[in-house]
Amino acid sequence: MFVEGERVENRRQAELASYAVLDTSAEAEFDDIVKVASDACGMPVSLISLLDGDRQWFKAETGFGQTETPLSQSICAYTVQQDDVFEIEDLTRDARTSNNALVTGGPQVRFYAGAPLRTPDGVALGALCVLDTKPNKLTPSQAFVLRTLAHQVVTTLELRRSLRLRKESDRRNKAILESAVDYAIVSMDLDGMVTSWSPGAERILGWSEFEMCGKPAHVFFTDEDIASGIPQREMASTLLQGRETDERWHRRKDGSLFWANGEMVPLRDEDGRHEGFLKILRDRTEQRNAAAKEQADAAFMREVLSSSADCIKVLDPDARLTFMNEGGLAVMEAEDFNQVQGSDWTGLWQGQARVDAREAFWAAMAGGTGHFQGPAETLKGTLKWWDVQVTPIRGMDGRPDRLLVVSRDVTAQRVSEQRIAESEKRWRGLFEGMQEGFFSGEIIRDVKGSAIDCRLVEINPAFAAQSGLPADTVGRTIREAIPDIPDWLIETYARVVDTGIPEVFDIVVPELRRAFEVRAYREAGQRFAAMFIDVSERKQAEARRAALAELGDRLRNTSDRAEIARVAAEILGRTLGLSHAGYGDVDQDNETIVIGEGWTAPGIPSIGGVHGFRDYGTYIESLKNGHAVIIDDVTDDPRTASDADALAALHVRSLLNLPLMEHGRFVALLYALKDVPYAWKPEEISFANNFADRTRAALARIDAEERQRTLNLELSHRMKNMLAMVQSIATQTMRTATDLDAAKEVLAGRLIALSKSHDLLLGGEMGAAPIKTLIEGALQTHADNQNRFVLDGPTFTVGAKAAMSLSLMLHELATNAAKYGALSTANGQVSINWRLRDVDGEPHCALRWSEAGGPAVAPPTRTGFGSRLIGRGLAGNFGGEVDLSYPRDGVVCTIDAPLAGLQAEDAPRTAH
Repeated sequence: MFVEGERVENRRQAELASYAVLDTSAEAEFDDIVKVASDACGMPVSLISLLDGDRQWFKAETGFGQTETPLSQSICAYTVQQDDVFEIEDLTRDARTSNNALVTGGPQVRFYAGAPLRTPDGVALGALCVLDTKPNKLTPSQAFVLRTLAHQVVTTLELRRSLRLRKESDRRNKAILESAVDYAIVSMDLDGMVTSWSPGAERILGWSEFEMCGKPAHVFFTDEDIASGIPQREMASTLLQGRETDERWHRRKDGSLFWANGEMVPLRDEDGRHEGFLKILRDRTEQRNAAAKEQADAAFMREVLSSSADCIKVLDPDARLTFMNEGGLAVMEAEDFNQVQGSDWTGLWQGQARVDAREAFWAAMAGGTGHFQGPAETLKGTLKWWDVQVTPIRGMDGRPDRLLVVSRDVTAQRVSEQRIAESEKRWRGLFEGMQEGFFSGEIIRDVKGSAIDCRLVEINPAFAAQSGLPADTVGRTIREAIPDIPDWLIETYARVVDTGIPEVFDIVVPELRRAFEVRAYREAGQRFAAMFIDVSERKQAEARRAALAELGDRLRNTSDRAEIARVAAEILGRTLGLSHAGYGDVDQDNETIVIGEGWTAPGIPSIGGVHGFRDYGTYIESLKNGHAVIIDDVTDDPRTASDADALAALHVRSLLNLPLMEHGRFVALLYALKDVPYAWKPEEISFANNFADRTRAALARIDAEERQRTLNLELSHRMKNMLAMVQSIATQTMRTATDLDAAKEVLAGRLIALSKSHDLLLGGEMGAAPIKTLIEGALQTHADNQNRFVLDGPTFTVGAKAAMSLSLMLHELATNAAKYGALSTANGQVSINWRLRDVDGEPHCALRWSEAGGPAVAPPTRTGFGSRLIGRGLAGNFGGEVDLSYPRDGVVCTIDAPLAGLQAEDAPRTAH
């Protein structure tokens, strides 16, 4: 009985430990339960009691004022032995509780009711109980509430444990994924696009996660497999069969091939629907090569065995040969078994080997095992070394009646030993040639056993190069070699030796601008070994990803152009370790750049202001053509060597210039400069390009918002003009109409034409069209008779954007003429003629609008919105210039523009 009680208690202790609840702080969900139990049962005291060895500890209590009591005072100890609510109406009258200290003194409890807290596995952890200072009794509904709340306590504990285990599992899974650098683990969506890319994938395949996310995963298949549709078949088979494995050649980022075994499984969402794939690759090139070698070795060994590498014989009790295998015959160089049958086996040996053979024979005959090595000649006199094992073959009575002799030709083994020595030499060469740094050391402790230093036992050249330590550092201590080494590093190595648990951690060496992942593990005694893997590229990739995220966050709600340029420059400079970074506006014609508030590293003067590109090299034409200029060392590059001093004055030794183009023109530049020679990496150039695109997108957003405000002002102006147009059309129609019905018909037609023109203006787009057709369409609303407009000029096509702007200008001129000029009278007329001419080798178009027959014209006393729109806004969309004059006879407007601007499909805008 005692043993059974101890077993129950041990099981309870184990369950409580798994919940990790003992001696934890108060939690609202448990406090609420005891309050509900107290209120529902009408009792002043309620407890969640957990039995822990020689005490009962309260996870929650109300009305009691204590967190634990000795187990000797526990009434809940009786409850855990029950399957349902346990109740004592008067504790003073129950023999089990009448002498309890809680009853006789202290709170003087008189009533107790408790529900056991039983886990799903049937282990009673304690009880949820209620107490009263007077005799009492639970109603059935109160007992139900107490029982229900006890279930709730256990459910809450289960949820806490599940959540804790889930978090721990997630942490372990993440750690496993990040440490599984020997495996490429890739997740994809159902279209085969990469959604995640493990560090192992980056190490094995060469592409970073930043480069691969959102890209098709088939890039690491060979061209032949892609052409054969292998990636698609693999995904289809995975969905069909639930798993797909393969072994084939794959391709790395640098184009090299490697042999890998892969496994693909489908990923499912919470509802069990397929949502993607998980692909796991492991580089098995070395193993494949080793397997091929192993197969060759096996074939060789079979050939050796068939050539009697082992000679198997059976001897009778007189040591005479009764059997020899074919391999044995061959290795003994016998024609057939008759040559040796019945021969004295011990007589085949000479000298000491014969003595050893006889001792081995008698040892086996005595029931033991005989073993020796020695030389012997074949029947043709060939001397070989043999390893001989003699064992008894027992008869029915259990005594040896024959002997089995296995003679192995160890001549090849002796050769193999030499090969092993050579292999060890080759391994040493491999160790010396490893790219990863490696060293082994021995912990040095003080008299108290604390680790104070470690002695370097062995280092390879890669570690010497990484740390800057010479190879003769072996034998010295780390503190002697690196006096300022941090204490935590030696403590970590000591912990690995003490616990035997390998540890993986990172070390950043600012002086080398490198980061290393260190993998330390224990060897014999106080020895440990550590491998240093350069993870600088990975850390830099993480920094670049964080920089892009930061850029997006900081630019999202910024509407100030200067602030956008300043933020982008600061993040770019800080991330790439630059001396200068920034975003400047470019005057392509003058070949200058205006740098505002760029970013400059501490201690280096700013380079703000206007700079001429040709003052710093001969690469301006590349920028004009939209090509990035990347120079690792300005003193060596032919484009900048002659101007290296001018660049040095700006603290520039290497540069990365990314041109930003608009409509084929070089309008802005993102520059990244370093004050030391530097080989720009492809991923850094890609990062800078991405940075430039995002910065330009933010600036484009501001431009779009500004254009929208202008469009809103223009729309307001159009609505006012529209009302004036309606009035003018009505006046002209009624003045020339012969009767009311005719006036109604003409007026309706003109208002419909006006509506179509208004739709054109508000639509914002017009296709390319011949210029005469464009002009006629823009003036159709005002053509109330065939003599209103006189058009004359050569035929050519106007591009979409210029067509819209020119239509708006003609509409504005016609509107003003209808309100104040020639179109406001019955006999007024407008002449529109255009001519093509050559200006400095570039064709230009000059279009002239002139009015006649209207009221006398006087220059306006102020410039209205429409006039400003004509003179400054619309003409700029196709690079034109406008001259608007007011002779007394009628308004004259001249528009002069490059023909290329008029014919462009997307008119150039000036850089802001």
